[in-house]
Amino acid sequence: MLVTLDPSLRKPLYVQIRDQIRDRILTGGLKPGDRMEPSRELAHHLGVHRTTVGNAYADLEAEGLVQGTVGRGTFVTPLAETLHTPRSMTRRPSHDLFWESFFPEEPRDDSLGRLMASSVEEGVISFAVAHGAEELTPPDLVRRAADAVLRREGGRLLQYGSTDGYLPLKVYLQTRLRRDGIPVELDEILVTHGCQQSLDLLRRTLISSGETVVCENPTYTGLWNVFESPGVRLIGVPVATEGLDLDALQALLEQTRVKLIFCSPNFQNPTGHTMPLAARKRLLELALRFQVPIVEDDVYGALRYRGRQVPPLKALDTAGLVIYLNSFSKVGFPGLRVGWIVASRQVIARLRWAKQRADLHTNLLGQAVLQELGRRGWLDKWIRKTCKAYEHKQGVLRHAIERHFPPQVRVSYAEGGMSVWVELPAWLDASELLVKARERRVMFAPARYFYFQNPKHNALRLCYTALPDDKIEKGVAILGEILKAAMRRAKKGRQISPAGASVALV
Repeated sequence: MLVTLDPSLRKPLYVQIRDQIRDRILTGGLKPGDRMEPSRELAHHLGVHRTTVGNAYADLEAEGLVQGTVGRGTFVTPLAETLHTPRSMTRRPSHDLFWESFFPEEPRDDSLGRLMASSVEEGVISFAVAHGAEELTPPDLVRRAADAVLRREGGRLLQYGSTDGYLPLKVYLQTRLRRDGIPVELDEILVTHGCQQSLDLLRRTLISSGETVVCENPTYTGLWNVFESPGVRLIGVPVATEGLDLDALQALLEQTRVKLIFCSPNFQNPTGHTMPLAARKRLLELALRFQVPIVEDDVYGALRYRGRQVPPLKALDTAGLVIYLNSFSKVGFPGLRVGWIVASRQVIARLRWAKQRADLHTNLLGQAVLQELGRRGWLDKWIRKTCKAYEHKQGVLRHAIERHFPPQVRVSYAEGGMSVWVELPAWLDASELLVKARERRVMFAPARYFYFQNPKHNALRLCYTALPDDKIEKGVAILGEILKAAMRRAKKGRQISPAGASVALV
């Protein structure tokens, strides 16, 4: 297999391998049924670690272009035939503009996005996506709310709206925020199309070329996809069991001028860790001392099943340093795309200006529907029902893991959210396990997808909220078999060298 690597490129080595193999498949150089070179042999030829090749194969497996078979190897799938583009068709027509020269930056690696897309295939048990089950969405409630607001306000909800947001929704959000201990005025709230747009508005409003942004590592991939831009220095701070590692953060702040700090104090994605009250107070003290604003992502905060509620950072903020983000997506309404930002009015004024340049206003009918759900009390009831269902599902997952996973595997069970964080022995690579799991129609998200610096390979995220109980049980049982088999292979691979030293061959 002809693959060449250039270590001088910014593109990771495994991405270079993956992209070159994908190109050969799509242009017919590798045909359906062709056997891929074993990862160990290809790694030896290229002079890289086997894990590097394994990660490339795992991505291709997630895209459905190759499939591994135990004992036989990895083969190009029939899907390649349907995607195959003849080489004569890949040449740029003479009249076509050379578009590549117009793009200011390289496209970002979207391995996780392709993994998510393949998770919806028929018969797949997917622990990869952080969303609720279809049966845990309330179409009847939305239908009743939509009927009520359209009868009351008519076609006005189908016209242009205010960039700030639908006023009745802002009033409802104000009441809700004050209930959570956040004293906010209406001109300190901006309604957005969800947290992803909120992040983009913050980047375009507050961050200039050459400035430094700090966030958790690992973190939600959508965050660093937004802020890992040309000229912006993105630095990761490790996530400990109590959230952001504040000792590491303090050392960084003492050495570097930082423009923004991003964190998710409640059920951090992907680890699920929650920052205790004392740590939140210390974080605010550091922010005040070094005069660095904090962006608080609280999108999972309402999904607490047990334990005592901890006040948001914004509720503890007395200096106006916290910019608070939230949305309705994780509590059951991701398709409506409605979120909000709470910040000092000077910040909101600048964000409003940026939003006017982006999309003028957020979906007015969706805002009115959510306000109606909140006004009638249906939203709070739905959230309580959702939390009860997710607590049950986490219990099913926990019991299944206790039965099927080997004891060397450590699992962090959060008091809320949508996922658990699984840490494997140091010598196991979650991406290689994904290849084996996908053969058996089970999907999960390896840890490396969530790291933008110093990726950790021996961990993974399991999202359980979208699966029925029987699928959780079956999926965990399959993963348990794969883990135990990997550990047996590792144990068998340890041999005693002639000098008597133990040598790991895995």
